[in-house]
Amino acid sequence: MHLILGFGATGASYLRYLNKKNISALIMDSRDRPSGLLEFDSLNNDNFLLGKFDVGVLDQVNTILVSPGIDYGNEILVAARKEGIKILTDIEIFTKESKSKKIFITGTNGKTTVVSMIGHVLNNIYETEEVVCSGNIGTPVLDTLNKKQDVSIVELSSFHLEHIKNLKSDIGVLLNVEQDHLDRHHSFGSYKKVKEKVLFGCSVGLTVKEILLSIGSIGEQIFSFEDLTKPFEKEIYNLFKNKWPHHEILNIQAVLSVVLVFEALKNKKASSEVLVEQPDLINRCVEALITFKRLKHRFEVLGARNGLTYINDSKSTNISSLLTAIKSAEKSYGSNKVVLICGGDSKDQDFSKINKKDLDSTKKILIYGRDKEKILKEIGEKADCSLVADLEDAISQSDSFCHEGDVVLLSPSCASTDMFLDYRERGDKFRELTGFS
Repeated sequence: MHLILGFGATGASYLRYLNKKNISALIMDSRDRPSGLLEFDSLNNDNFLLGKFDVGVLDQVNTILVSPGIDYGNEILVAARKEGIKILTDIEIFTKESKSKKIFITGTNGKTTVVSMIGHVLNNIYETEEVVCSGNIGTPVLDTLNKKQDVSIVELSSFHLEHIKNLKSDIGVLLNVEQDHLDRHHSFGSYKKVKEKVLFGCSVGLTVKEILLSIGSIGEQIFSFEDLTKPFEKEIYNLFKNKWPHHEILNIQAVLSVVLVFEALKNKKASSEVLVEQPDLINRCVEALITFKRLKHRFEVLGARNGLTYINDSKSTNISSLLTAIKSAEKSYGSNKVVLICGGDSKDQDFSKINKKDLDSTKKILIYGRDKEKILKEIGEKADCSLVADLEDAISQSDSFCHEGDVVLLSPSCASTDMFLDYRERGDKFRELTGFS
């Protein structure tokens, strides 16, 4: 008997997958009403074991299909490993069953944006190829198995990677690794090791030079974005004349690198030829990127009202993305013009590691949410900070600190789930409160 452990979006995709194969399964979730339940209410309720994790059912189980939201140290998984029960992920099943070319992408920040950008560029350049984006970006990979797809671009979170034993791809991409999810992975070293899995088992790996130097030789072909795109600095600069945020430079380097390697693998060139200049291909990439519509909630400039510019960066859920947003706002609008709104569930991040100079361009920092007092304690002496009740209070108070030409930046650097369903709801609330909904 199969056991589906966790019944959110991925858990529901497991059940759809098994139903098509006429394989029965037990479904277990610690929640009484997990999000995946609605679609399957008509099923035999005896299959659903909800409200707690019950190790006793393992006597009936030979395979566990684990959802990314389930911690590696979950009691069911600990017991299953002791008993030698097979544990699989949707990514491993997908890798085995899909015949498509596979591009796996992870990183602390920028994953969804880069997946979307690569999908957009490949669709424009290779019009006969069916390109499908899936994974953490929204659509579980198993739900794409029934679609025609020549190229699969899969966004992987550390929660996905934590459970995966065998990861096989054509191109593995690690964008960056910064402090995040320490409440799940317990240390930065453990988190970094999980992220680096994407570079193992791929035909070609891509990452930033700093990470490439830190991991040394692991028996794989790995190139840095910087080295691959150095011949095309002029083309990259031309994109920024189209007013792309400065922090997107890494994302653009990653996209161009993926396309260069994809073309090389497609034409079965030798590995050394990956580095050969391909100006025509790069120019086509740049043309495609100019038409790319940037995603909501990611340093999204909503517009100006009463002389103030409002920026929705609700996707910011860690310190690194916060600092990137501040730096981009400073480059675009000038120093000491940013009224920053941040806070929420800090996920055990250490805000005391933020340097005072990183916050020098902020005029005022308004902190809300569950961990607001912790955050204030850790950065309160480095900038002008105040606690506020909630997002609405922050918007209201920002008016008293702002002058014409200033920027109100929502970049929470925290998870949203203390007050919102997710970062999307948080960003939409910011849009509503600022009159840009």
